[in-house]
Amino acid sequence: MREPLTVKLLWATVACMLLTLLPQPVQLALVQWPLDFAAAQGGSALAVLGNFRPWQLATHVLVNSLLGLILGVAPVLYFFGAPLEGMWGSRRYGLFLATCLLGSALVVLALASVTYWLGLSGNSYASGASGVTYALLFALAYVNPFQEVRLLLVQAPMHMRSMSIVFSVINFVVGVNRQGLWTETGFLVGGVLVAWLHIRYWRGLPPFRRRPPPPSKKKSHLRVV
Repeated sequence: MREPLTVKLLWATVACMLLTLLPQPVQLALVQWPLDFAAAQGGSALAVLGNFRPWQLATHVLVNSLLGLILGVAPVLYFFGAPLEGMWGSRRYGLFLATCLLGSALVVLALASVTYWLGLSGNSYASGASGVTYALLFALAYVNPFQEVRLLLVQAPMHMRSMSIVFSVINFVVGVNRQGLWTETGFLVGGVLVAWLHIRYWRGLPPFRRRPPPPSKKKSHLRVV
């Protein structure tokens, strides 16, 4: 593999496996907790934070199950992330990942906080790389929907769009069993929405304005008189 950022991310996935050995209080400080609107009504404004801390918007991706890292995150980075890095380059690919990570985390924070406030869910945390995973699956299917690929175990040709749907459904079912319907729905909606907006921004498509082409660097051959 020649994509340097993907290689580093795969090694980071291996490192995250070691985080499963950390004490539970440390892991609970890294995962993302919902805001507590009910506590803010009878106390100070800071009470709305509850167990949430700003760094959790990024650190929640570090806490995952061992099975999820091996069967979910690592294969998606290798089979879906590497082609995107090859097309976009490491810098743009890294920017895409960072945007989708924070964007999906904000969507999960909003959805989890509202459902907790309304009593539809408990004070449960969100963790894992599901937001980034959904973003990668959608992005490659959006860019190359009819590219023919083959699964390792099932040697039958599939379109990239179909394979992305299959991986997304599997990831969603596993995620719901692990951390609940509302949390996984937030990761799915957030990851796909932010990825879609990010790609359309690059292309200058609605809802964004079409960006003018960069000025030509060719020298003019007109004489100045």
